[in-house]
Amino acid sequence: MSSRQFEEVDDLGNILFCDDLALRLECVLMGLETAEGTVALDPAQTRHMPAALFEFRRALSVGGYGIQYAVPKAASLDEVPKEPQIEGAVLFGMRRLPPEFSELRLPDPPRSDDDGGCVDRKGPTVFDELRIREPPRRDDDEVYFGMRRRPPGHADLRSIPGWELHETPDDQPGPWQHFGHDYSRLELRTPDGNVYSRTWVPHDPEWEAAARRHGYVVCLCGVELGVRAPYAMTAAQYTPDMRHEYFRYGCAVGLTVGGLVAYVGHR
Repeated sequence: MSSRQFEEVDDLGNILFCDDLALRLECVLMGLETAEGTVALDPAQTRHMPAALFEFRRALSVGGYGIQYAVPKAASLDEVPKEPQIEGAVLFGMRRLPPEFSELRLPDPPRSDDDGGCVDRKGPTVFDELRIREPPRRDDDEVYFGMRRRPPGHADLRSIPGWELHETPDDQPGPWQHFGHDYSRLELRTPDGNVYSRTWVPHDPEWEAAARRHGYVVCLCGVELGVRAPYAMTAAQYTPDMRHEYFRYGCAVGLTVGGLVAYVGHR
């Protein structure tokens, strides 16, 4: 892929699951926007949700050879350094993750035989099976399920209406084809149909099956997501723990957007 002529929308990427050691989002609350309102998904049942990472190849804080410039942590969202690609996504409805997002966690909700009334017996979807009943709250900002420091409207991952993630078999010549590798082209598209970010990843049948079953993928975009290895470090040296620390740093500096995005498969 190093011989390709990269376009403005071509970024670094990776596909994995929310419980991967490089991400560790298995205990983050997720919400699906429906006509009846927001459906909260059970964190205990969505640990293995598929995720796609789009790390900007070009950004104000990325110099030559992929060297990252230090970005100070923001005390609030108003103080987040402005990155044009982040601001553009927010204008199209993508949610900015708060600096403390990487530290937000939910414990497993208590199990009870009384929780069986959530499924629509007429025609349950996968999200009917995964939804949970949110306990009553006295006000919208009240902490629930043990969530720590819940910023109103920003603690959970919500579905992003209009955005789509398209997976297409790669049809361009590349060095991986000489070794029999099968790659997919992922295109993250804005509500108007334009490509916001595009990347190439090895095709994973398990990941694709999970994306088709759920119909949604956790998409994260930003300057630092743990995809790009530090300068002069090989991929083998870049451990999952190190990737997670970089992902936490990207959230801490407030330069990450994301949410549940509708999946469209073309295989």
